[in-house]
Amino acid sequence: MGVSKKGKRALEYQGELYYWYIKKDATGRPNIHISSEDKKLQLIEGFDKELPITSAYIKDSLQRHFAKKSNTP
Repeated sequence: MGVSKKGKRALEYQGELYYWYIKKDATGRPNIHISSEDKKLQLIEGFDKELPITSAYIKDSLQRHFAKKSNTP
């Protein structure tokens, strides 16, 4: 079963579809939640409230994630 699309923004990165949204944690800190369409990838990361969160920002987050993953033995 895929990701629920309600209330989420979609973007394509390297031919794959990802969905993202912002939600505050229990302490009130906002976190970005990013999920692949098949739910195999689910990232949660905090961010600076002063930065605008755009599709480019999400793509940079995905790029950092995949760069770390490819550098890990």
